[in-house]
Amino acid sequence: MPNTEILPLLKQFSPFDGLDDEYVEQVAAHSQLISEDKGKLLFRRGKAADYRFYLLEGSVDLVGANFSTETIDAGSERARQTLAETSPTQVSAVAKSEVTLLQVEADFLDLAMVWSQVSGEAQIDPDFDEDALEGPDPFFNEDPLSGLNLSKAHVEVEESTGDWMSGLFSSLLFSKVPPAHIQQLFTCFEAIAVKSGDEIIKEGETGDYFYVIDRGQAQVKNMTGQVNVKLDVGQYFGEEALVAETPRNATVTMLTPGVLMRLGKEDFTRLLHEPVQEVLTFEEYQQQKDNCVLLDVRMPLEFRFRHVPGSRNLPLMSLRDRLFELDNQVKYAVTDDGGRRSHLAAYLLCQAGFDARILQESEHNYSS
Repeated sequence: MPNTEILPLLKQFSPFDGLDDEYVEQVAAHSQLISEDKGKLLFRRGKAADYRFYLLEGSVDLVGANFSTETIDAGSERARQTLAETSPTQVSAVAKSEVTLLQVEADFLDLAMVWSQVSGEAQIDPDFDEDALEGPDPFFNEDPLSGLNLSKAHVEVEESTGDWMSGLFSSLLFSKVPPAHIQQLFTCFEAIAVKSGDEIIKEGETGDYFYVIDRGQAQVKNMTGQVNVKLDVGQYFGEEALVAETPRNATVTMLTPGVLMRLGKEDFTRLLHEPVQEVLTFEEYQQQKDNCVLLDVRMPLEFRFRHVPGSRNLPLMSLRDRLFELDNQVKYAVTDDGGRRSHLAAYLLCQAGFDARILQESEHNYSS
């Protein structure tokens, strides 16, 4: 079936009904319409979910570990969500009748969700009520942190120091890098000479390097015009595409001749990302939850459908706009059910100077 025919079918379901068509079109290219007979096993409990299934016609039984069964009928509110919510799957799915489904590549969907939320504004569910979230707002800070609202930057913009090394390691993020890694970092950076007008990274391309400006100035712009930032010595760019494994979300062009220090993706991940990206088990979270705020960075419809009790919904697309509200006296745990979105959100929080980590296996602790 052509992508143009799959697109309106996808828009019947969450989260596609909250995305711009350009992103849904990309997902449609990684989707197919399938039909199965009554009694067909669609997926088995405990297996990796390589695909997300959306029910267009018919009924499906979801069978749990204790043989409890939930019947999903096409057109119901529950059917707006994917049948396979977690990976590994916690239920088996069996066609209760002849069924028609949309089969979507799970990994590409995860990429598309990150790309849509770091590149533009997703639509907000008009029925979503923030006041209906559980409990008082525990992360609102009446004395907002200044200088941390990066809503239009898409890059970390520290004050220029005139020294790329000083600028890099005086930033909030790099203060978290273990001392043992610092010497390795210096040996892994590569200097490259650039000319005025050189396009260092291009929006939509795959990320392969992280950059720090040693000499010269650069400009960051994106196609929508939402981003227009000038970078100077000691400022850095290019990290988000490496963290989230998504295409570049802006173009960086040199305004003057200069020298850039660049770090390859593997070294960036090994020396800068993984060391500062801490994880937390649910048991560890329970022990420190009095001083730890649980954030869910998925879209409101995803959160409303199912979430970890006590978590707060702060979609990735809104994170930069609301950084100034957060309290730097508490810890933050980001539920991992957002996939790459969760990892990028935790990284951005660390980048802004917060104590943030990833809560593992969040989907196993959803409210019923």
